[in-house]
Amino acid sequence: MTLAVKLPLKMIVNHNMKASITHALTGRQLVYLLLFLVFASNSAVFAGSSATEAEREQFKIAWDAAKRGDHESFRQIKDDLHDYVLYPYLQYENYRNRRSNIPVDDMEAFLETHQDWAFTQGLRNAWLRSLAKSKRWADLVAHSHGVRDTVLRCQRLRGQIILKQTDGVLTEAQKLWVVGRSQPDECDPVFAWLIKNDGITVNLAWERIGLAIEAGNRSLTMYLARFVPVDQRRWLEDWQKMNREGYSRLERATRWPDNEQTRMIAAASLRRLARNDAGLAAEKFEVLDNHFMWEESLEISLLRDIALYSAVAMEDDTVVHMVRVPVLFRDSQLLEWWARFALSRQDWNAVTSVIEQMPEDTRNDDRWRYWLAQAGLRSGLDQLSSELLGELSQKANYYGFLAADELGLAYNICPGQADVGAQDIERMAGVDGFARALELRKAGLENWAQREWTLASEHIPASELKVVAALAVREGWYSRAIFALGNSGDLNLYDWRFPLLWETDVINAAAANQLDPAWVYGTMRSESAMVETARSSANAMGLMQITPTTGKQVAKKHGLPWKGAAQLKTIDGNVPIGSAYMSDLYQDFKQNPVLVSGAYNAGPNAVKRWLDTRPTGEAAIWIETLPYFETRDYIPRVLAFTTIYDWRLGGTVKRVSVRMPDIESGKIGFDGQTDVVCNK
Repeated sequence: MTLAVKLPLKMIVNHNMKASITHALTGRQLVYLLLFLVFASNSAVFAGSSATEAEREQFKIAWDAAKRGDHESFRQIKDDLHDYVLYPYLQYENYRNRRSNIPVDDMEAFLETHQDWAFTQGLRNAWLRSLAKSKRWADLVAHSHGVRDTVLRCQRLRGQIILKQTDGVLTEAQKLWVVGRSQPDECDPVFAWLIKNDGITVNLAWERIGLAIEAGNRSLTMYLARFVPVDQRRWLEDWQKMNREGYSRLERATRWPDNEQTRMIAAASLRRLARNDAGLAAEKFEVLDNHFMWEESLEISLLRDIALYSAVAMEDDTVVHMVRVPVLFRDSQLLEWWARFALSRQDWNAVTSVIEQMPEDTRNDDRWRYWLAQAGLRSGLDQLSSELLGELSQKANYYGFLAADELGLAYNICPGQADVGAQDIERMAGVDGFARALELRKAGLENWAQREWTLASEHIPASELKVVAALAVREGWYSRAIFALGNSGDLNLYDWRFPLLWETDVINAAAANQLDPAWVYGTMRSESAMVETARSSANAMGLMQITPTTGKQVAKKHGLPWKGAAQLKTIDGNVPIGSAYMSDLYQDFKQNPVLVSGAYNAGPNAVKRWLDTRPTGEAAIWIETLPYFETRDYIPRVLAFTTIYDWRLGGTVKRVSVRMPDIESGKIGFDGQTDVVCNK
């Protein structure tokens, strides 16, 4: 069979050149010519191949040409791919590059036709910004209804003002103005109009001042002083001095008259102070409380914030502050921190009392069921606590494993069966968004593939997400299966949720750094959900989420290859460095896995600070009292995932508590193994 390959020679040859072909072609174009000759002459290579494979190769060449700015080659290839599933991506790239020159009707029609594609919102925003840049205000206003981007909202309003279509502009401009931060420069013309048209009232100015003070934005606060009467500006001048002094002299606010504005300034200042020094905030509150006639809701909110931050800081007088908050205003967050404070003091009667005050959904969380059982055990209520621990021990999570350790039971890990038929998988593969995602992945556009998959998944009911996961597994795309199962509730499909990907690489990297491979796997799974190209907002990259700065330092220290940040998005360039970094932390923190995981997540300096400010001793209590919710959840997740990978690797399963030596003690023990059973 001969396969016709749509790779037009005209894309290569420069028809304006009369010289030899080697002079007429660039180096990259010569490569394209060779590819064409191979495709055209050696049909045996493609015997049995599908037309899509040939189209995919042309698509990749066209996409590469577009990235290089070779628009001539791009256009010539693009025109031969009208029937290819990813052809709209080439249209998108064409429209993106030419967005200032595309006829409005054509662009709007394209966006409307492809409204459920991953590129659409980004293209629309880029197009609208280009209209604003070109001062095509009528087109911008006509096609920017409902935009959410702040810059575009301001540009739309500017267009309406220029076109004298000002119905509703005042209200929208005021909404954009009243924020606790400076807005983008594109908003300046709108705000100038707002000022000119007396749209900034004194009350509106004070509303924004309050937000700026809450945000600690001193420069914005003082800028906004110009919008309030002269005699009120001195309050803000006093506030500026107190802010610079860390609110240590907040009692000066008693010199102000008692009114709505001064109460707002004083309350916002107290909240800022409470975050850093709840005890001092409590002292200042007593002074100010004798001067200001707070509204009841404001007074209670201040008492709540002081109590909350006192508990977070583990201050001795936390209970005094807690009991001042009326029972009806003790929300879940406040009660959870009260319970953590009681844990830090190992006041088990208080732990029980506070947990019992929590709302039902909070109280029934495994976290608080475990601590309620522990409080009972340590208060002598053995039978009830053992029953509760017995229920928890049937769960394959951190608290379930700890409960099993307490009772000396085997771990209960029951693998589920997916029971998803091939027909259902094919049906899901035919859903447009998933079909696009799979083809994008085959074409090497991983980021776009992930976006299409995520967008398609958002429209799938939870009952069907297991089928989505099965499709991902069929395609070897385990990260998508992990996310799907996390949302579907099918947490017992362990083969899919905890895949043994890159097993040889992980085992070798762990061995090179004298680490437990299950721990490396557990860390990797927690960090990136097995996304090899993952990148965080902090620029942590790859499977083990290493920043380029850390990667370079660790590579140099351990004599590992370093070819730049891009290598962190590969298994070979990431896992050896991530494992070496774990090994460094292991030595720095006395071979304590709990501290290592904490440092891996929050940074070594944060852990050192917590060692000085949190109760040392029992590791589970230390973890529960950490001030960062992310790290407080991260360490238990790594411990649980490590246990599951112990089991998945087929070796000895260590008990979670074995990996949790007391905070002041040293290295991990090698006893405390457990069997794994399945009791449904």
